[in-house]
Amino acid sequence: MDSLFWLEMTADALLLWAAGKLCLARRSFLRLSLAALAGASYAVLSVFLPAASMLPGKAASLAVMLMLAYGGESRLWRICLTYLFLCALYAGISTAVVLAAGKVTARALLFSAGVSLGVCALPFRFAGSRGGRSRLRLVGKGGTVELTAFRDNGNRLCDPFSGRPVVIAGEKELTVLFEEDVRRKLKETESLPPEERLPVLGRGFCLLPVRTVSGSALALSGMIPEAYADGRPLGSCRVAFCREELLVDGCTALISTEIG
Repeated sequence: MDSLFWLEMTADALLLWAAGKLCLARRSFLRLSLAALAGASYAVLSVFLPAASMLPGKAASLAVMLMLAYGGESRLWRICLTYLFLCALYAGISTAVVLAAGKVTARALLFSAGVSLGVCALPFRFAGSRGGRSRLRLVGKGGTVELTAFRDNGNRLCDPFSGRPVVIAGEKELTVLFEEDVRRKLKETESLPPEERLPVLGRGFCLLPVRTVSGSALALSGMIPEAYADGRPLGSCRVAFCREELLVDGCTALISTEIG
């Protein structure tokens, strides 16, 4: 039972994390751990209570796990379908690996989970638009700004806390999104390096490591409560400040092709 519990908990955590990663959902270690704990507990319970392994029990277990891991996400149905697809893929691959190995081992099951993620990631990796433009609408506590954003398939800048893509735009365009007090601080510290500006700006701001063809640097970034790409809501979003005017193919912002 202990082996079943830990194997189920590890596999559930990996598959839930993968589903969130593929759907660009916020991932919390604590919430994923609680969801995996619930899934592992259900697996052990179904051994002692066969009735729990029937369809209603499985549906209830799935609902509890998804709500614990991603409750509150705007596209929970998409995460659910991705998770189910990953589970089905994992079941098929793990069966093939176990048959080839001749026995069930933890290494074989974990290897199957990794292969499942790799196989499932391929269509997500290459699907969707590559390049092109999007109409970006950013809503902050101080105002709203609309920008034309270039979808850069080489842009891999992500929020270190949520793992979601970051919007890059000129500081002049982004300043209007913040309250008057924050605008004043941004103006007063505009000549300082980003690491010296951070203590002045305080909560909500952080530094992001940026790598370009000219080298590596730190970029100041802040959070805004709402963002929309071509009318589709993105939820809260982190924006990175570019000190110089950003102009790429007539666009004044950069976003990843994974956004939206």
